[in-house]
Order: sequence, then structure tokens, then C-alpha cells
Amino acid sequence: MTVSARVADRRLCLEGQLTLDTVSHFCGPTPSPLTDTIAEIDLSGLTRCDSAGVALLLEWVGLAQSRGQSLTWVGVPAGVRALLDLYDIDFLAIA
Repeated sequence: MTVSARVADRRLCLEGQLTLDTVSHFCGPTPSPLTDTIAEIDLSGLTRCDSAGVALLLEWVGLAQSRGQSLTWVGVPAGVRALLDLYDIDFLAIA
């Protein structure tokens, strides 16, 4: 299982599987791919995302908010939407 991130303009594009086994790729000594210039997170390239992946994405939303920024999630897969509904998370900007 792998996950990767690439930046295109002001969009952070995630690809692969964002799961308990892969979120550590974005934690610890590895610098976060979320920079001050990112306005959107594109999830359309995710093939799988579990609750650990959603937790990381929510952490990034909090980080952006602490910087006075907002993030919009685009290309949100049905599985991620189902987790957001399950956890009653409705405060996100989703396009």
C-alpha cells in the first residue's frame, strides 16, 4: 500500500491509499505537503481511505485554519463521504 502527494498550482493531489498503514508517510520528521499556498485538497486519486486517513485530512484542515486559511476538498470519493456522514462531520468545504 502506498500513498503519494503532488502539488499542482494551489491544489494538493493525493493518490493511492490513505490508511492507517500509510498516514505515517505524512507524519513525523517528513515535512507536511500542506503549505501556505494550498487552497484545495484533491482526493479523486485515492483508491482507499479509512478513518485514519480522514483524521489526517481533518488535522490538515485545522492546521490551515490556524494559519487563517481555508481548505476545500474536491473529488471526494463516496467512501470518504460515508465516513464523514458516519462521524457527523458537516463543517467542511467540499466541492
